[in-house]
Amino acid sequence: MKYKAVLFDFDGVIGRTTEDNYLAWARAFRAVGIRLGKKDYFLNEGLDPSGVAVRELAKNGRPADQAGAIINLKEKFYRQNNRFKVYPGIPGLVRKMKQKYKLAVVTGAGRERFNKTMPAGLRRCFSVLVSGGEAAKPKPSPEPYLAAARKLRVSEADCLVVENAPLGIEAAKKAKMACVAITSTLAGKWLSRADYIVKDVKELGELIEKLEKVQG
Repeated sequence: MKYKAVLFDFDGVIGRTTEDNYLAWARAFRAVGIRLGKKDYFLNEGLDPSGVAVRELAKNGRPADQAGAIINLKEKFYRQNNRFKVYPGIPGLVRKMKQKYKLAVVTGAGRERFNKTMPAGLRRCFSVLVSGGEAAKPKPSPEPYLAAARKLRVSEADCLVVENAPLGIEAAKKAKMACVAITSTLAGKWLSRADYIVKDVKELGELIEKLEKVQG
């Protein structure tokens, strides 16, 4: 079947943001005496802000009602220190794909952060955004990807997902969607549930061209 839509994660796929997000979270948790491990964060990247905060608080025996304050601290530190950049090759690839596919962004990032950091011209290439807190449940639930498919008016089988994190891949597979994983933040061994694994945007473009030829 030929894909009709491509659904992109944001952090670690479109935007080189994962390191800045980690540093902001680590600083926010450090303020309340919690150490956030980098590898642990990357393996669980894709959770929405509430999911990240509640998960780490529970691991450290802290009450969930501290989550709001930690999220606010994280967002403050991120705004002050982020060095947002789009991955090289993404703008050209997205504009090329817009001619053939319906495009969506499905992210755990809040809509405000997405709109403030994503370049406006690139943002307009995507007809749908499902951001953190907008689906019934966050990744690794399939709900964010299913919500995007509904908004695009395509079936799950019509969708190809581009992810960089295990929880995002899990969400895509639960949604019965094909998934490409890009090794921007984690080695391929952590992304093995994806249907395809590529190392960078160039390989992603080559894979999509190959799939187009196979699908006719």
